[in-house]
Amino acid sequence: MKKIGLLLLVILTLQFSACNQKTTENNQQQDSIGYHFNDTLKILTEAPEISAYKSFLNNLDSTDMNTVTEATNQFKTVFTNKRPGLCDSAFVLYQSYLDTVETKLNEQIMNDTTDYSVLYSGETVPKRILDFQSRLQKNGFKIISEEGMAYIEQNRDFVFGQLSDMVSPAMKNYMQEIAIENKEGFSSDAAITISPQKHVDRIIWYENFIKDNPGFALLDNCKNYKKAYLTYLITGFDNTPLFEYSSDMILTPYYTKAWNYLIKKYPDSEAASLINPYYTAAKQKQENVMKDLKKQYVIKGLIYDFQ
Repeated sequence: MKKIGLLLLVILTLQFSACNQKTTENNQQQDSIGYHFNDTLKILTEAPEISAYKSFLNNLDSTDMNTVTEATNQFKTVFTNKRPGLCDSAFVLYQSYLDTVETKLNEQIMNDTTDYSVLYSGETVPKRILDFQSRLQKNGFKIISEEGMAYIEQNRDFVFGQLSDMVSPAMKNYMQEIAIENKEGFSSDAAITISPQKHVDRIIWYENFIKDNPGFALLDNCKNYKKAYLTYLITGFDNTPLFEYSSDMILTPYYTKAWNYLIKKYPDSEAASLINPYYTAAKQKQENVMKDLKKQYVIKGLIYDFQ
């Protein structure tokens, strides 16, 4: 499927969600995620604005798409002109709420007999469906039809346009990257649809972002996405397999291009250090070596084990 969230559904059971704010020993990082230390008592307390916003979201009806507008307006009301770190913490809550609404909306249309594919068929679209689509758009969602199935996804451009000026530069950069990936997609009909170069570039983007922003509020999401993209770069993807002929271990053009591009353009990257010995083993048709390397990468938590 095209949707970037569905790409990772197997491994990210809650898309862009529930990245709980973690306690660390660094006072600056605590401040950036909306907590304060009392220097005398050393008691960790949640910023009152965060507590209030969390309570506000908890009282919304997540089965109603219109509540996203309420969540957005409340965010702006409470956090306009607040420090970016506090806004980042609020955005984590906001994004989690959007994820929940998205899930509920998809549950609703799964149980709906309406044929939403008419939106993309060129036929006359019933007013009821057009109204539904309009409400989705006003609340930051869009309806997609693929392989005869309709599903709803977040419009990341909507979120970026609404809140990006309020958050930290790191969060803004992250939001922009997610919006780009969501627009470009990743796969369709179980085949990778982005170029080998773009696949590699995404891995390197996350690799660098994680390195540059160790205290980022949504760091776990970044790690999960990097891990997923790297997994597919190493193991292949359903209809974009690693080998054209597995018995002869002949690499498909996709992976030949991707691996050569990675090694040439990003030779000092972590990803290149993992692909280099793997590629050498592939060229030498050393299947057991490739299996051993992949096993090591799984054990070290660098890639997922889908087998």
